[in-house]
Amino acid sequence: MTLLSDPFLQVPRPTSVEVAWFTEFDGDSHHVIVGAPAATMSEGQLREAIRLGSAPGVRIFPAHTIKLSRVAEDADSKLPDDRKPSHGIAARDVYRHHAVVTIPQSTREPYRVVSTKDDSMTASATFSLRGALAPGEPAVIMLTSDHQLMVNAPANLEFAARTITAELGPIDAVFLPGDLVNVPDRASEWFDDERGSAFFPAMQGRGGREASDGLVYRGGAILQSAALYSAIGNHEVQGRRDGHTSLTESFNNPVPRTVAEVEYAKVARVVNPEADPSVKARWIENNSFSTTTYEEIFSLPRSDSGGERYYATTVGDVRLVTLFATRIWRSTKADPDPAVREDVSRYQEARSVLADPLAQGYGEFIFEDLAVGTPQYEWLKRELDSPEFRTAEYTVVQLHESPQSLGENAIPTFAHPRRIEERDGIRYEYPAADNILLRDIMPLLDAAGTDLVYNGHNHLWNRFVSASGVNYLEASNTGNSYGAYLPISGKSRPVPPPPWNGADYSAQGNPGGLAPIVPNIAPLHAADGQSLPYVADNNYVVFQALHTGTGMVTSWYVDMADVAAGPVRFDQFQL
Repeated sequence: MTLLSDPFLQVPRPTSVEVAWFTEFDGDSHHVIVGAPAATMSEGQLREAIRLGSAPGVRIFPAHTIKLSRVAEDADSKLPDDRKPSHGIAARDVYRHHAVVTIPQSTREPYRVVSTKDDSMTASATFSLRGALAPGEPAVIMLTSDHQLMVNAPANLEFAARTITAELGPIDAVFLPGDLVNVPDRASEWFDDERGSAFFPAMQGRGGREASDGLVYRGGAILQSAALYSAIGNHEVQGRRDGHTSLTESFNNPVPRTVAEVEYAKVARVVNPEADPSVKARWIENNSFSTTTYEEIFSLPRSDSGGERYYATTVGDVRLVTLFATRIWRSTKADPDPAVREDVSRYQEARSVLADPLAQGYGEFIFEDLAVGTPQYEWLKRELDSPEFRTAEYTVVQLHESPQSLGENAIPTFAHPRRIEERDGIRYEYPAADNILLRDIMPLLDAAGTDLVYNGHNHLWNRFVSASGVNYLEASNTGNSYGAYLPISGKSRPVPPPPWNGADYSAQGNPGGLAPIVPNIAPLHAADGQSLPYVADNNYVVFQALHTGTGMVTSWYVDMADVAAGPVRFDQFQL
């Protein structure tokens, strides 16, 4: 009997912190043991302490257990054949245990977790926990995103944990703006994918994947002692589950909620004759999209209108605002002739799905609107005007997609797809003027004097500074890269042909308009020797950290073709 994950820290408060962990069994009891003696307690001593509820020198906290409601495996799961179905989707039993541990602010204490079932017991190793960072207390915050079980992700996290700790000090918190895994309802991607790069193993130093240099890396032991603050990326959103026998196909087939609600009304008397609100909600979720698994796995701060999907919190001297700013990613296929359209893509519907609303793609639709007047926009506007934001030493906004990027996914623009119904076809346009992040969100962030806007999504490193002094950092060249699109790179984004309006789709450059900043310490260079204003290379892993004692954001890279050279500090700027 073993734990499915090491424990990890969530939602630190001035006098408490949540400890959570996972098992594949419900168990009889689950506890957190806090205090120096916990590290050397034998199995018998642990059992006795749990039975009595106390022991000399330690404090014992019982945990609450929930069963994850949607996690599953399918034939594509990277697990041994006897642990996955040969076809279809099979639910998997995963249990989350969590306890709120009282601890004074700015104090660190050893802890471990213990789970029992019948006569068996399993306990974690000993780690350290702490409550919330105090105002004025220097902290090291790791910035990372877009792990997605990529081949070099464990190497990145191993180098990051070692380097940041050695150069800046122990990591106190992690900001992670999305794409933790690939298919969020596939349990093995979180816990035990046999390639050795699942999310929790890689973030807890228990992975084991061969990287592009031929060496095996375990990741970094980070989350056991540093609180995680994450944002939802497109890979935290599971698509329509009904009608699918593959989790990957389900992931790629989200449907707007408004469409699912219309379709539900057509079948409500059959599927929900008692008009049970929970049955209705479940049907709509199963026929649209879901962030339930992500929300069940993590405990995060909450907002009144968005719950855990978007929130604001204070992390020491940082006021962190986390947005839900992402959309489904679809391919670039664009066929001018409706008669030959065989693919659902960002630009078109396949001919075969025109009569089936639940099979259509609806372009790269936005999962949660941020336009002026929407609940998320109005909440953000209030937060940026709050005393907590206005008086913070540093202000950071994290979101998955950004108004500024050199990446491939900077087009189509972050806009609601404009549906154009043709004779025998449907296609989608994305007018550049409708970019919600650029038109509606960026002016708010600039006017509020935000120090740092941090995002992922495009799997590269690039940064910008607005006229008002806001730093925009995209730092997601974590385990691989999808490229930077400038003349110096020789890469061009695919632009749809007529009848699409080509002026709305930038083949090169930053559609957001800001000029990219060349790294100010050790930039990479093009073949002609010119300094590159980005890092977008599968041979490099890049990681970052904010030190609140100095206000410095530091970026390092490691050349996976020459790991003996060690990490290179290549850029640094002050908030």
